[in-house]
Amino acid sequence: MQTGGGLIPARKRGNMINILVVDDDPMNLKMAEFILKQKQQYHVRLAKNGREALEILESDPTIDLVLLDIEMPYPNGFETLKLIRNNPATHFLKVMFLTASSGTADVQKAAELDAIGYVKKPFMPQDLLDHVERALIADF
Repeated sequence: MQTGGGLIPARKRGNMINILVVDDDPMNLKMAEFILKQKQQYHVRLAKNGREALEILESDPTIDLVLLDIEMPYPNGFETLKLIRNNPATHFLKVMFLTASSGTADVQKAAELDAIGYVKKPFMPQDLLDHVERALIADF
């Protein structure tokens, strides 16, 4: 299946692309979910912290992409990504940061942890959709 110039990942439920959004702010979760569901092929799951995200990832092997906030209570986004990378069942997942944090050190740390992208909040809906699309078709 092709989209906007690239292949859709093979790991999906039916024709759905499974995206996990992780943020401790309920409004940010609802906004991201609303925007992503504009694409009918996106199935969106939500987690309010890193611990909940890790539980979802352990129980749902169909997740294709994780959108992860950095500034959350323990584990924060960086710690959550380290745990994802250290787990053989999830180390291969594409993870993109969706965060208000945009310091040079944070961007560099995200790259060192093999984050596939970095979207600064607040974001425009089309901007988020474009970043997600690029992340889904990127080689990792």
